[in-house]
Amino acid sequence: MPRKMLKVGLAVLLGAVLLGATGCDRLSQPPTPAHRDDFRIGLVTDVGTVRDGTFNELAHRGALRAAESFGLDYTYRESIDETHYSFHLEDLLADGRNVIITVGFFMTDFTLEQALANPDVYFIGVDQFFADPPPNLLGLQFEEDEGGFLVGALAGMMTKSGTVGVLGGERIPPVVRFVNGFANGARYTNPEVRVLQVFANSFIDAEFGRRTAREWVGEEDADVIFGAAGLTGSSAIFEAAGLGSWVIGVDQDEYRTTFRDGALDGSERVLTSAVKRVDNGVYRAISAILDGTFTGGVEVLSTSECGLGYAPFHEAAPAVPANVQARLSAIWSALAGGTLRTGASGAADDVPPEPMGDDGPPVAEDAPVFADCDLG
Repeated sequence: MPRKMLKVGLAVLLGAVLLGATGCDRLSQPPTPAHRDDFRIGLVTDVGTVRDGTFNELAHRGALRAAESFGLDYTYRESIDETHYSFHLEDLLADGRNVIITVGFFMTDFTLEQALANPDVYFIGVDQFFADPPPNLLGLQFEEDEGGFLVGALAGMMTKSGTVGVLGGERIPPVVRFVNGFANGARYTNPEVRVLQVFANSFIDAEFGRRTAREWVGEEDADVIFGAAGLTGSSAIFEAAGLGSWVIGVDQDEYRTTFRDGALDGSERVLTSAVKRVDNGVYRAISAILDGTFTGGVEVLSTSECGLGYAPFHEAAPAVPANVQARLSAIWSALAGGTLRTGASGAADDVPPEPMGDDGPPVAEDAPVFADCDLG
């Protein structure tokens, strides 16, 4: 892939814009637990690696931070395909790991099975829901529809052609929430917008991502594209950026990962990324194990806990009008304060909101403020 010179003065640009946020005080500053060196941490990725720029990497970062903070031994296993899940879990258990993080919706059944069979081992399942989990099992979930809604709202305000697109990976609940949230957010700020949607049914099909980007930009005139599909989505936004479209990343700040902190061509076309703080969720769960406050169940993080946000605009900042930045921040506050719903959570009574009026979104006086969240 072609490279370009690293940008000079990026920090100056960042100081001049309304920074996106992906964490907040009560997520990024968990209580310091009592030190116990008998815990040994292990992590199993979803298909991918701990450096793939997805929630795999975020989960790894949270586990690594906990291990370094509390002086604990940590290792991980990377899954090449779904057949590795059970093998890696059994390997970590045989290695004496007693705090195990499993990443991804598809590991739900394996995680529950092993948690039931190993009551003395703590399990943390990222993007996993358990109806009746044992006390040693915690599922971490996120309101991805809110993250999708935020970047969709930005896309609706930034499009010039009137057509935007969202590429989802496999049709699983977290991805469906991202995709539907994006569509509803775009229509909230731009009722006339046309939203292209497709599921790749894969998180690792780079060619599908590139081909979709070429079709959407070249044939459909899409000028903002959101990739919520792992490597498939990252490949799509890299291709689309090279073709001159605005692009939006997912999970992490893809300006920093996919576009290597601005070192690759097309980085100036990265508007933002919809970020969910998997790292903070994992870190807090491990902290709770160490200090004895861990309880099994399901923890759902949303904008109200600063578990979801959007990344800085980076090089795109000068192209994002001040009123658009202010509207986006207000939409975040409205979601976090409960005066705005995405209509994409999957709840039976959830319907898309009416289009945003001239006065902007309804924000309560005591609503959380986007700027109070930190970048973590």
